[in-house]
Amino acid sequence: MASNAKSSAGFTAVELLVTLTIVGVLLALAAPGLRQLTLNQGVKSAAFDLFSALEYARSEAIKRPSETVTLKAGAVSDGAWSTGWRILDGAGDVIRSWTIAPSVTVADTNGTPLTQVTFGKDGHLTAAPKLQVSPSTTVAGVGPRCVKVDLMGRPYAMNAACS
Repeated sequence: MASNAKSSAGFTAVELLVTLTIVGVLLALAAPGLRQLTLNQGVKSAAFDLFSALEYARSEAIKRPSETVTLKAGAVSDGAWSTGWRILDGAGDVIRSWTIAPSVTVADTNGTPLTQVTFGKDGHLTAAPKLQVSPSTTVAGVGPRCVKVDLMGRPYAMNAACS
């Protein structure tokens, strides 16, 4: 009877140590791929957010025929695309704002620095911006994305660097 009670006692320390070692080795093998996956997803999300913000700003400008709508760099008033962006109406009131992950950078690739995109009442622009969304650190397999806007105000996203 004593032998039955001993066999159902649970795990031994050696069994637990072997299991934890195997889990640790598997996690160490999976970590580089996980980093690439999370960075790639961060770049995709930021590019999509920027694209959707441009679409939203254009639609708001068309909806409000008496005023312009501006997409400004900076989630607050810092003027940096890498912290996010916000949409302002003609009176300067914030309609909506976005922030992005610190692992992603957004760079203006226009010839002259651009900190805002202003849509007219018909949704058109006076200058066509090009913004490049990239990971903040270089990781193999994670590339930049380019978000462009034509003079008609329609945004485009490409899975490549801006040219």
